[in-house]
Formats: sequence, structure tokens, C-alpha cells
Amino acid sequence: MPDVIEVSVSSTALFILMLAFAAVVGPPAASSVASWWSIRLRRWSNAVREAWARFVALLREALLRFLNGGDGR
Repeated sequence: MPDVIEVSVSSTALFILMLAFAAVVGPPAASSVASWWSIRLRRWSNAVREAWARFVALLREALLRFLNGGDGR
């Protein structure tokens, strides 16, 4: 089994590399996640709005039938 090669890297250099990586990768990743959630929430809110509109229409029809004396009586 080959020996493991160890490379000494100072914690400061590692910290700077991590910050640089986060600065380059972070904003596009955060933007894509926010965009994905925005699309999902817009679709869900549209579905809820449509369902609410159907419910209100059914309720309105039932109320009009009740106020008009029922089914043709």
C-alpha cells in the first residue's frame, strides 16, 4: 500500500482559499437556490389561488340556489 503524502498548509492559507472559494461559488449557488424557490412558490401560489377561486364559485352557486328557493321548487 502506498504511503500517504502529507503537504503542510498553514491554516491562514487554507482559510484564505476557503474564503476565495466561497466568494466565487457562493453567490451563483445562492442565486440559483433562490430562483428555484421563487419559481416553486409562484407555482404553488397560483395553484392555491385557482383552487380558492373554484371554491368561491361553488360556494356562490350554492348560496344563490339556497336564496332562490332550492332546485326548482
